[in-house]
Amino acid sequence: MPGCYKLVVSDFHIGKGAFLPDGSRNPLEDFFFDGKFTEFLEYHRTGSFADAEVELIVNGDFFNHLQIDTRERHPDIISEKVALRRTNEILQGHRPLFDEMRRFCQTPGHRITFLLGNHDPGLLFPSVRQRLNECLGAPVLVKNDSYRFDGVHIEHGHQFFADNAYNTGRYFLEKGLPEPIVNLPWGSFFVIHYLNKVRQERPYFCKIYPFRHYLRWALIHDTLFALRSIGRIAFYFLWLRFTRSPFRRSSIGRTFRIIKEVGISPKIEREAKKILLTDRETRIVILSHSHYAAFRQVAPGKTYINTGLWNEQISLELSNQGRVVRLTYAQLTYDEKGIPHPSLKEWKGHHRIIEDIAE
Repeated sequence: MPGCYKLVVSDFHIGKGAFLPDGSRNPLEDFFFDGKFTEFLEYHRTGSFADAEVELIVNGDFFNHLQIDTRERHPDIISEKVALRRTNEILQGHRPLFDEMRRFCQTPGHRITFLLGNHDPGLLFPSVRQRLNECLGAPVLVKNDSYRFDGVHIEHGHQFFADNAYNTGRYFLEKGLPEPIVNLPWGSFFVIHYLNKVRQERPYFCKIYPFRHYLRWALIHDTLFALRSIGRIAFYFLWLRFTRSPFRRSSIGRTFRIIKEVGISPKIEREAKKILLTDRETRIVILSHSHYAAFRQVAPGKTYINTGLWNEQISLELSNQGRVVRLTYAQLTYDEKGIPHPSLKEWKGHHRIIEDIAE
């Protein structure tokens, strides 16, 4: 009897490709596992999955609309035209991956659902959604907030953080502008104006964890860069929060919440527990955003999963130092009574003697 499965992945941060038109490496590209994901999709549309019902749920930050090109004049002004262009660049830069996603969508019983993350605000625009439908050859579901079904609650998790939360009552800014643009949260401006520049100097900057260990090391061994970075962060925060512009909105309340979270960052696991323990109907919560894969039994019959990310990281933890790649995902397997059972898995892919690596 064919089964029913839900596969949940997140945080691919796909840019416009590993290489730029001149042949140089793209410093803003984070995703180098096209082959692995292609194998993942092929595996789940063939063999024992060929006649099954399989839904791939992409839980935010699949597209990286914030980190496409360092040469754009106004990279923080994301109109529908800009979002569509950036999406097309991503589709072009990773064509084999999206060809396989198309084959997955066209397999009977298989479908894809996208959830909005803080890195892919282009999904808010109708033309971008239509372009995905055309690219994948089938209608795909796109949800701006959470996805709830069968006692399962799935959302990206950025809304729990003041610096990355969208104003859900006002996704777009229109007043005094020639066309609507995305009302980006402060964290998106920080990525665009600060991190994109830093990565040209230190490409590994966004991959390191725990970041506090790196900051201590940098203050001693890369002092000028560390002090300059701290100064830039303070400058961008003050500039973005306290200067007026028709291209962004801010509030005193949001500013204080961001400042508070610098020292006391809300734990995404705490938010998952809150949902599980206050909502009697919810048995499984799947979040992402934090980039740390996790599986927790919060209470009897109550499970929290974080799907991690499909990017390389650099660990400074003594127990796990060096480059780390864990292609993790959540799987919901339905039993004969139609009840989903959760698990956290790691995709290893097919054995290869040689593989290209991202330097």
